[in-house]
Parts: sequence; structure tokens; C-alpha cells
Amino acid sequence: MRRWFLLAGWVGVVLSGNGLCADEGTASAMPPELVRLRQEIVELIGVPRCANLVNCRIAELGSRPCGGPAEYLTFNTFSADQTAIETKLSEYNFAYEDWLAKRSAPGACVKLQRPVAACVNGRCVIPGAR
Repeated sequence: MRRWFLLAGWVGVVLSGNGLCADEGTASAMPPELVRLRQEIVELIGVPRCANLVNCRIAELGSRPCGGPAEYLTFNTFSADQTAIETKLSEYNFAYEDWLAKRSAPGACVKLQRPVAACVNGRCVIPGAR
């Protein structure tokens, strides 16, 4: 598992503190619509602060050729608008599946293991990810 943080826009390195688990290379080929939708999700999530583990959730983004999501993000149910996040996730995931169906290269057939969220130093994170 890998831990990535987000730069402004879509880059697979985590700097803002949002927990992310994903594969390398996904971002480079994404169309602008997906980049925009993903950024909107990241903005809705904000900094996933937590008082304890009860506040932390895992969001599944995208899909992989063999099944399962393309990446995971952590978010906080206490301060984030969970309904808005779930609505935007559905929109993103639908667009992502449509994009995958149109691609000529299907991508790697590797299923990511579902991470477990944790509350560390007041932030929801994916432990063990770098």
C-alpha cells in the first residue's frame, strides 16, 4: 500500500494531509473532467481532522479492470458533508468507468487491498502507507 498526498490539482504525492492510497501513473492520463471532479472531492473533504477513529471513513474512487477502486481517500464524517461527498463520488466513479471503457489500454489488473482508516495526531489517515 502506498500513501500519497495531494498537490494543487492532480498529482500522486500527498502534501495537504488527505490520506490517499493509489497506484502510480493514474493521474497522467486522466481527462480534464475527471481531474476537476476529483479536485472537487478533495475540496469537499478538506483536511480530514478527527477526535477519534469513529470520525474517519474511507472513500473509494474510480475502478480497476479486475474490480475494486483505483484509489482510496480518507475523510471525516464529523466536519465534512458526507452526503455531498458521496454524491460527488458517485459522479466521479460513473465518469471514471465511462473513461475506462473508452480507453484502448485497460491498465494493470491488480486489486488494491482495502485500507483501514485511523485517527493519528488529529487526522484521518491510512496507516502503513508512505
